[in-house]
Amino acid sequence: MHRSSILPRSLAATSALALTLTLLGSMAASQAQALPPAPPAPPPATYAAALTSQAALTEGRVSRLLINPYGEVDGLLIGERTVVKFPPHLSQALQAAVRPGQAVRVFGQGEAAGVIKADAIVNLATGQTVIDRPPAPEAGAPLPPHLRAAQLRQMAVRGKIALVLTGPRGEANGVILDEGSIVRFAPDSIRTPLEPGASFAANGLGTRNELGTAIEAIDVGASADSLQPLYSRVR
Repeated sequence: MHRSSILPRSLAATSALALTLTLLGSMAASQAQALPPAPPAPPPATYAAALTSQAALTEGRVSRLLINPYGEVDGLLIGERTVVKFPPHLSQALQAAVRPGQAVRVFGQGEAAGVIKADAIVNLATGQTVIDRPPAPEAGAPLPPHLRAAQLRQMAVRGKIALVLTGPRGEANGVILDEGSIVRFAPDSIRTPLEPGASFAANGLGTRNELGTAIEAIDVGASADSLQPLYSRVR
């Protein structure tokens, strides 16, 4: 009799516990279903936003677009003295975003005095932004140097130095003449001082297009009568 009276109580307690757990599980499930879904995580800041959230290095009006001897835009001149460098593979993008006479804001790193290597250039009138990015994979491999050189023409330029161009360490690697031509040469290949206002002449290979004239110098001097070769001739 004693054992038979205990067994029903144990079964009743077990049933009550199972019922309680079932109800709690059902309530938890219903609450979970009632809760609204978590909002999606905010998208990460874009590369452009990250760049332009930094302090700009300069603002000003574009005097001209600068070209290399292949005729590609590889920078711009702000005012009379500030050179902004930009990769030539983005020549078309920069031309589409910025024109001479428009004001821009430039983000990037300073090199020598008056020289900026741009990461992003913003047209203040239109809001268009062009960003330094690597070439797209579908662009294909660039032409080899000897084929690129075949596109160039022999040219001669004469004038006075308006601005000396420099590399990342401040080494002279080109000049802009007062008549607008751009002359490039190997860094520190010219041993004589280069000063604004000095006469300058050069023969070389380059391009002339709607944006101006640019050459890679082969012979340079103060005048056409004093030209000296920059490189030894192969005989």
